[in-house]
This record gives sequence, structure tokens and C-alpha cells, in this order.
Amino acid sequence: MKIHTRYKGKTLSQVLYALSLVCLAIGLFALGWVVWPAPTDARQFIIPAGPLPAASGETRYASYSAYSLKINWPRWLRSGETGTIHLRLTDLDHEPLPAGETREGQVVLAEPALYPLRLDPPGSTQANIADEQDLVLFWEVTGEQPGEIPGKMFVSFGFYDEDLDELVPVPVAVVDFEIKVIDLWGLDSGLVIWLGLVGLVVWGALFVLGRVAGVAYRS
Repeated sequence: MKIHTRYKGKTLSQVLYALSLVCLAIGLFALGWVVWPAPTDARQFIIPAGPLPAASGETRYASYSAYSLKINWPRWLRSGETGTIHLRLTDLDHEPLPAGETREGQVVLAEPALYPLRLDPPGSTQANIADEQDLVLFWEVTGEQPGEIPGKMFVSFGFYDEDLDELVPVPVAVVDFEIKVIDLWGLDSGLVIWLGLVGLVVWGALFVLGRVAGVAYRS
């Protein structure tokens, strides 16, 4: 009878150890999935100085300088996670203006479209880039619906038309990109964190119970 009880205690200890290892593996896998950094993709263009191709021959609609336009975005997002889309416009003309001469800033209009993902700030963003300066814009995007989400970034230069009394946008670039939203077993990143923590807690509890059962078996 005592031998049978010891056998049962040994079996219970082994089962608890095995379950604890399973919980440890699930916990570490879930937490690793959450913290694994997402890669980024980028596109870069050169906008030459002078009349813009989209201006239909209107020489007054011209780029004041040559610019480098670079757009970065996350290749994928976890469901419930927030990533960032960056736009950087760099003035490539480093020659200073003659003494006493000034030049108005280039008006830049940028608007990302990434439906149905939520962008902050929404809509179009307007900013000025001064001579020999860089312009950096960014938008936060939240992964909500799993899937491959195609998007576009519309970039234009704005010119004030005195006759129309309004700002006329002239497109300079349209960038196509895609962000993939992923989840783990149908859970968003917040629930996956809880799953990982619970897995570690249960692993610790089962490990202790396995030790207790092992001590009882040896005694």
C-alpha cells in the first residue's frame, strides 16, 4: 500500500512538473511575441528644385529648393498596438542666400490614408519648411483589425493664389505602402501580456506543488 502511494506521489510530481513547463513555455512565448520589435519599411524620393511636374506648366508653382523626401512606416503591428509613420523632408540646397535676401518657407501638405486603421492626427497636416531646415512629421497608427491594410501618403506643396484668395495644393508625391496587423490566437497585445504573466504565475505555482509532491513521495 505504501509503495502504491509513493508511486502515485511520484506520478503526480512528474505531471505537475510537466504542466509547469508547458505554462512556462506559453508565458515566455506570449511575452516574447509582445516585445519582439517590428521592422520598418521606407521609401525615399528626390524632389528637384524648379517648376513642379503636376503644375501643368505653371512656373509660379515651383519647388523653392531640392528636397529629399523619406517616409517610414512599421511593416506590421500587433492588434491593439500603436506604431508611428514618419515623414522627413530635407533641404538639399545648402548654399546660403545672399546677404539681406530672404525666401518664404515652403508650405507642405501631407495626409496619410490607411482605412480602417485609426490615425492620430487625422486628416491633412500643414507645415512650413524654412531654408536649409528639415521638416519631420509623424502620425500614430493603431492596429485594430487583423489583416493586410494598404495605405497611401499624399504629399503636396501649397502656394497661395492671390486671384483665388486660397492655398492651391500641387502634388509632389503619392507613396503606396502596407501595414499588416497581426494577433496571437485571436488576442490583442494587451490580453497577450496578461496571458504571458498568468502563464509565469501558474508555472511558479505548479513548480512549487511539484516540489511538495516530490518531497512527499521521497518521504
